[in-house]
Amino acid sequence: MVKFYLIAILLILSSSAGVAKTLKISQDLWPPYIMNSVQGSGIAHDIVVDALVYAGYDIEFSIKPWTRVLKETMAGENDVIVSLWKTEQRTKHFLYTDPYTHNSMIFISRQELKFEFDSFDSLKGMRVALINDYAYGNNLREYKGMIPVSTLDLPNSIRYLLADKADVLVVDEEVGRWTVQGMKIPAGKLYFSKTYFDSTPLHAAVRKSHPEAENIVSALNNYFKNHAQGKLQALKTLYGLDDK
Repeated sequence: MVKFYLIAILLILSSSAGVAKTLKISQDLWPPYIMNSVQGSGIAHDIVVDALVYAGYDIEFSIKPWTRVLKETMAGENDVIVSLWKTEQRTKHFLYTDPYTHNSMIFISRQELKFEFDSFDSLKGMRVALINDYAYGNNLREYKGMIPVSTLDLPNSIRYLLADKADVLVVDEEVGRWTVQGMKIPAGKLYFSKTYFDSTPLHAAVRKSHPEAENIVSALNNYFKNHAQGKLQALKTLYGLDDK
């Protein structure tokens, strides 16, 4: 009888070990990193999801507004955020992966302004569209000389520029060009700066309250270390973003 129970327990344990654990992942639309298109779901989505599937996890992915993504992850209703920038405040709630790519940040302005960033003094008195809860690099939010203009998302920021409610916005170059094209804004309306404001590391993150948070981050880092470079180039080709 004891032998029978031992065999039964071993069978249960072995069957449980074979069941992949499901992770809830969410992100806001952020093309070409996160999107719904005929090409796929975006560069960041593909590399992070592939890494987790490679590590043996099942995935439930959803697209939600950014503030909701943060709120639900902090509350334990979501497990992994696909792409975000690192801040000291966020490290209280999330374990970050190593960066798997970098965002080249530029300024967009109206064509007649043709804004180029030289130093923070060049932003003095400028109305700068800043998306709520976004973690801009280079301590941008701390600069007191500019006039911050709060917006909901990137399309909202772009509309503020066109309506002369803001002078400039800062954005990843690929994201900015993709979004402007998707909004069908006529060529020549907006100006993309030639100088870069910052190169911001892009991470995935796992909520600290998840019981396997460290293992998940370790699995992601291992995949990024061994596969990220080749995977990123393949994805850039897929999404038409090959380096010119």
